[in-house]
Amino acid sequence: MRTHLLSSLALVGLLSCDNGKSDKSSSDHISKVAVTTPLEFMPGLISTEHAEFDLIFTQDNKTVYFTRRVGEEKQRIYSSTYADDGWSMPEIVSFSTDRDEYPNLTPDGKTLYFGSERPIPGRPNLGNFDTNVWKTTLVNGSWTTPVPLDSTINKVQAEGETWPLQNENHFNTADGETFYLCTMRRGEEGLDLYHTTLKNGSFSEPEKLPATINGEDSWEYAPKLSPAGMYLFFQVYGREDGLGGDDIFVSKKDTEGNWLPSKNLGPLVNSAGNETPFGMTSDGKFFFFGQLSPEEVAREGTGKIYFVSTSSLNLENLFSQ
Repeated sequence: MRTHLLSSLALVGLLSCDNGKSDKSSSDHISKVAVTTPLEFMPGLISTEHAEFDLIFTQDNKTVYFTRRVGEEKQRIYSSTYADDGWSMPEIVSFSTDRDEYPNLTPDGKTLYFGSERPIPGRPNLGNFDTNVWKTTLVNGSWTTPVPLDSTINKVQAEGETWPLQNENHFNTADGETFYLCTMRRGEEGLDLYHTTLKNGSFSEPEKLPATINGEDSWEYAPKLSPAGMYLFFQVYGREDGLGGDDIFVSKKDTEGNWLPSKNLGPLVNSAGNETPFGMTSDGKFFFFGQLSPEEVAREGTGKIYFVSTSSLNLENLFSQ
């Protein structure tokens, strides 16, 4: 069963200032016109009454991976593919066999990283709840059996430790070399963002991002890079310039590659509820995010998946102020 996106939208807008790579495929099948006010993405098919979050696209923008939790069941990773008659009915991907979440693809589409509660062989979790980063690779059109990243990235909990300590997930990259993740390390008091570099098949020890990203008294998590890696979007709890519970903030790299002081993405996306970034289509044209209204937060609701034209975020103006 397939369906179409049917909405009355505004006139065509400009593409994101970050899209600039000619090898990216068009996302016109998502919307041929600008989306100046956030719209729910594929309501009833992908954004449903269940809990859906962390949606990503392949480079051709024709396949989407996302997390779905149905009722009290463990969440799984699903995929849906676009053809001439619309998006296919989402199905659980072959490698998602436990509590799996937060899929992230490398730019070449050959490796998918995700967070999982599944136990790491030989390294049992002794705490109350622990997620780690796993990866699967695409070989002859099929995903291989996932394997965990080594102890440089995955730090299992010791006896008596609780979430979010040593929970690694949201392993995101724009170039396949520098990866961004969130976790709470021992001795820290909140979730923070880290980065690590993949070189000769091994990851460097994660380093915490600077104070322009990580606040002293706030929590930062769910990092998502723009396609060219110029912008870093992430979820924040506990900042004075927030609009609600959790807001989406963004930082931009300066000419020397340093992250500028992060900014609240503003009321077009953020609200009095909770928001989390999912990232962009590969051409940089559309920005996707999740939102729970204050009422949904209060009753632990499921929230919805939304998208908006990246041009409507006014990112350049945000960092010229």
